[in-house]
Amino acid sequence: MKEKIKVLEIIDSLGSGGAESVLKYFVLEAKKNNLFTIEIATLYSNALFKEEVKSAGVHVWDLNLKYKYDLRGILKIITLIKKGKYDIIHVHLFPADIFAALASLFLPKDIVWIFSESCDRNRRRSHKFYKILDGFTYSRYLKIICISKQVELALLNWIPSNKGKTKVILDAVPIPKFLNLCSVKTYDILFVGRLTKQKGVDILLKAIKILKNEYSRNMKIAIVGDGELKENLNNLTVELGLNKEVKFLGVREDINGIMNSAKIFVLPTRFEGFGMVIIEAMSNMLPVIATNVGPIPEIIENGKDGILVPPENPKALARAINDLLENEELRKKLSKAAYKKVREKYSIDTYSVRMLDFYKSLV
Repeated sequence: MKEKIKVLEIIDSLGSGGAESVLKYFVLEAKKNNLFTIEIATLYSNALFKEEVKSAGVHVWDLNLKYKYDLRGILKIITLIKKGKYDIIHVHLFPADIFAALASLFLPKDIVWIFSESCDRNRRRSHKFYKILDGFTYSRYLKIICISKQVELALLNWIPSNKGKTKVILDAVPIPKFLNLCSVKTYDILFVGRLTKQKGVDILLKAIKILKNEYSRNMKIAIVGDGELKENLNNLTVELGLNKEVKFLGVREDINGIMNSAKIFVLPTRFEGFGMVIIEAMSNMLPVIATNVGPIPEIIENGKDGILVPPENPKALARAINDLLENEELRKKLSKAAYKKVREKYSIDTYSVRMLDFYKSLV
């Protein structure tokens, strides 16, 4: 074995998102292990976390593709890997998985290719043509890391030939050992995530309208994130008469600080691959209300360390928010249990040890 194992992580970007956050946390933690050299290649230049990882001494290669399906990315990946002489190529997200799979056809066979599957559904899985494309793509990877049991099950249902090459490694976050919790909260409700249909911010806004009208709640709500529905959601906020209550804060780097300033975190998602932001909230002792979909019930035990509600149900969400806002003791109980769980199960320290051991087993 070489003195150091050289790994290239290929991802769409280092912008905001669960997979991007986990990769950032991982490479920063993995820097402590001198058996590895880990570098990152991004397809696109959206780079919220780029300077943070670079300042820690991690090399970031920006392939600077100009549009999503810029096929020049395949040649750029081939050139970078030939030059870098990597032992392991670890790929994250779509379309990086396809670009890398095609590049692998033109590279030495002794390179180990692995892929992280982070979602239990996507639009491609509703079309038979994409089953052929995905079948080829996954076939180019020696191993596929699934971020939850639900994601693994969905993948094997879609492409059964992947059986035997999957491994579940749960996503993780840095767990602060000491929390400086604010006694005065700026926001009653906090949402953090992409402003897409999947995340269900429209459901949250409708629930807030119910809280205002039926429960006479006077609240402050922070929505952190950006995405294709930003304008639509702003318009819906105006339509529902919630301008004074709801603040759209955009993409923020001080997520822990914002979480510290809120009473409740809400994720009204319609579907989810894991729910990375949930464990971030739990690690900040912020009580969580989330929808009972995908692998979220693997993270939250209803009534013990969080609250689960049905998806697409503003009334149930409003009722759960109202009950939790009225019950400070319950908020404290859920927060403490959630913090204990993430320390034991979702620590980035444990994740990094598992991932690096996995790398070693493949070389």
